[in-house]
Amino acid sequence: MNKHMENNDLKELEKRLLEEKKHYQAIPVPEELKGKLEEATKAPGKVHRFRIPAVVAAAVVLLVLLPNTGADIAYAMGNIPLIGKLFQAVTFRDYRYESERFDANVEVPQIIVEDMGETDEETEDDSMQLQETIEQVNFDIEEVTNQLIEEFKVSAELGESYGSLEIHHETVTDNEQYFTLKLSIYQGAGSGSESYKFYTIDKKSGKQIQIVDLFQENSGYEDVISEDIRNQMRTAMAEDEMNMYWVDNTDMPDINWEGIKEDQNFYFDGKGNIVFIFDEYEVAPGYMGAQEFMVERSVFENLLK
Repeated sequence: MNKHMENNDLKELEKRLLEEKKHYQAIPVPEELKGKLEEATKAPGKVHRFRIPAVVAAAVVLLVLLPNTGADIAYAMGNIPLIGKLFQAVTFRDYRYESERFDANVEVPQIIVEDMGETDEETEDDSMQLQETIEQVNFDIEEVTNQLIEEFKVSAELGESYGSLEIHHETVTDNEQYFTLKLSIYQGAGSGSESYKFYTIDKKSGKQIQIVDLFQENSGYEDVISEDIRNQMRTAMAEDEMNMYWVDNTDMPDINWEGIKEDQNFYFDGKGNIVFIFDEYEVAPGYMGAQEFMVERSVFENLLK
C-alpha cells in the first residue's frame, strides 16, 4: 500500500474503522469460554472467582479482524504504522478473593503481537524467534502468578492470620525497538512487601533481553551506572535524613550495595534514559519501600552496542 495516502483516503479509512470498531466492541465474551475458565479455577472462599474482562474479547476479535480487513484498518487505529508489529498487554484473566481476614486482587496479563506488515529486514527466523519469546514470557507470567495465587489460597484456607495479594501490570516501554511489561506484586502478611518483574522484548531481534545485553563486552557499564546510582543515593540522603541507603557504610561495609546485576530490573523511559528498579530491602531498609533511579542516556550512551 502507498504510505502517502491522500486525505480523502484517510477519511474513508477512519469511517471504515469506526464501523468495524463498533462491531467488535459489541461482541460479548463467549459464555462457553467463560464457564470453562471459571470451572477450571474454582477454589474455596467467600468471594472467589476468575473472569475474563471484556477487553480481552475486544483484543481477540481485533486479532481476527486485522488480517481480514487489511493493514489500512490498523493504520486508522491511533495512526499506528502500517509496517511492523503491534504489541499489546491485555488482562487475560483475573482473580478475586475477599473474606474477613484475606483479600486478593490479581490481574494475569498476556502479551499479544499482531503483524501490521513485514519490514524489509524481517526474516522468517526473526518471526519465529519473536513467537517463541512471547510464548516463553507468557508462560513465565502464568507460572509466577499461579504460584503466588496458590500460596495465597493455602494461607486463606488456614485462616489463622491476615493476608493480601495484589498483582497488576503496566506497559512502561513501547517504542520502535523495545516493549517492556511491568508486573507489580504486593504481598501482605502482617507487614507488606513489594516486588517487580520486568519483561523487555527487543522488537528487532525478537528476543527477551536483560541489561547485560545492551552493552559492549568489557565496557565497564556496571561500574559506570552503579556509581551514578550511588551518587543519587548520596544526594537523597544529604537532602533528607530520613532517606537511608546501603552505601558508604564504614561500620558495616558488608551491607553496602554492590551494584547492578546482569538481570537487574530496568526499562527505557520516553527519552531513552534507563530507569532501574529495586525491590524492598535490595538497596535500602524496608521502610523505604521499592526504589527507582533514572540514569540519563548521556551517562552510558557510548557504552551501548
